[in-house]
Amino acid sequence: MKLKGFYTSTIGSFPLDDSESNRERCLKDLINLGIDFPVYPQLTDMGRQFLDELVKQNCGITVKGEKYMLSGSEIGLSVQPPGLEPFQWAVKYLREKNLKMNIKAAITGPFTLASYIEVGLGTTPFNTAVSNIKLIDYLAQIISESCSVASKEASMISIDEPILSVIVGKKIPFKYEEGDIIRILNALREKCGEVPVGIHVCGKISPKLADLLLKTSMDFLSHEFHDTPENLDVFNPKYLKESGKILSVGCVSSKNSYVESAQEILDLMNRFRSYGDCLIFTPDCGFRNLIVGGSKEKGYEVAIRKLRNMVEATMKFKGDHLK
Repeated sequence: MKLKGFYTSTIGSFPLDDSESNRERCLKDLINLGIDFPVYPQLTDMGRQFLDELVKQNCGITVKGEKYMLSGSEIGLSVQPPGLEPFQWAVKYLREKNLKMNIKAAITGPFTLASYIEVGLGTTPFNTAVSNIKLIDYLAQIISESCSVASKEASMISIDEPILSVIVGKKIPFKYEEGDIIRILNALREKCGEVPVGIHVCGKISPKLADLLLKTSMDFLSHEFHDTPENLDVFNPKYLKESGKILSVGCVSSKNSYVESAQEILDLMNRFRSYGDCLIFTPDCGFRNLIVGGSKEKGYEVAIRKLRNMVEATMKFKGDHLK
């Protein structure tokens, strides 16, 4: 891992409809804000971005209304790497406009994608493909190719797996073990080559999940700490350093429209002074659902103000570190 120092990044999504003009607007705003590793503008649902392309490739995943299902017992692997169009659009746009950006590629992980696909009766997630390690393995093989393609242009990659905070508590409620999860995550990491790679899991992180993630080969672990302050207690600085991991700290709310001041954000950042000489600061999660007063536009404006204050707080954090 070559990173050293303190950086800012985003998780990805914004509450705008997906269009070229909105993508362009997001990119320009992220550059102007001075975010170190911004994600390409992710303006569609993180699961549908990947699954809709797989449906079109007749690999066994079908869609009916809002539901994804399997037409058989397997998922075909002879497909083109899905979900990369927004990332590749951003890379092309930046190149054509001669704009510089250390772009971060957000890749929705196989466990989370599996949680979208219904395979039986019952309640979520027990009626979805995330209950079946064989189906997760199929998706992991497909998504590993998306990782490989993205690694050729990205400065950083995030494997987004919010479902892990749901399915890994005191135990895993399915017929697979933590070793299976580690194996799959490590295989994805290997496909990314030399690019810094991490995993983003929002929500409450159980001690079992924290221990599991520390055993992976991921370079950084990204979690929410603003709206879920109990996560402060699950990562021991000593064990984090011994694992060689960087902590990516969610330090502003992605749900609440209140705009945290730079000082409020800095106060939270300062609680991580003992976590090593490299940290990445982000919002808790994506801003896709931050809609203010029924307005996506107002939600976007709030998100930009939050990010501006986060960048200011990071500059102060850096300055205080040098004293």
